[in-house]
Amino acid sequence: MSTIVPAAVVGAALAGTAGPALAAPAAPVSGSLATALPGASAALARTQAAEDNITALVTHWARARVEAAQQAARAAARAAAAKRLAEKRAAARRARAAAAASQPLTAGMSAFEQCVAWRESGDTPTDPDGLFGILPSTWASLGYSGTAGQASVAQQKVAFSRLYAEDGTQPWAPSDGC
Repeated sequence: MSTIVPAAVVGAALAGTAGPALAAPAAPVSGSLATALPGASAALARTQAAEDNITALVTHWARARVEAAQQAARAAARAAAAKRLAEKRAAARRARAAAAASQPLTAGMSAFEQCVAWRESGDTPTDPDGLFGILPSTWASLGYSGTAGQASVAQQKVAFSRLYAEDGTQPWAPSDGC
């Protein structure tokens, strides 16, 4: 990107004159600029080189800005996709929880299990001895930590099934009347 400057104007500028001298030079300049003004060609070359450097810097800066904007757009798209996936998973969890909550606690239990659950805890799985009244010492003997009331209902049902398979109704029937 260069500008062609008449030799007379460059000559006047280098001579330090202004005003009318620029409009009407003392002697007409003919031939090439390099012949008319020694050193002007080198000055124009330096100016051109400076303009080229500025153009290169602006181009580099513009490309960097475009690349940064593209990276930001990709990051935003990834974040939006992650958010959609998290929302989808949360909705699935809520649906599973709602389905589980809509089923009675005693769903799938035998009549004996239901009787024990009602008599031991009033169908309250967070009772200290759990849904089926499993004592802490018995709970520990089954290899579980904590207490039955701290375990999930599914884990309490597994423990009940193990005890029932080993001892039948004996741990509950005499006192619960089941």
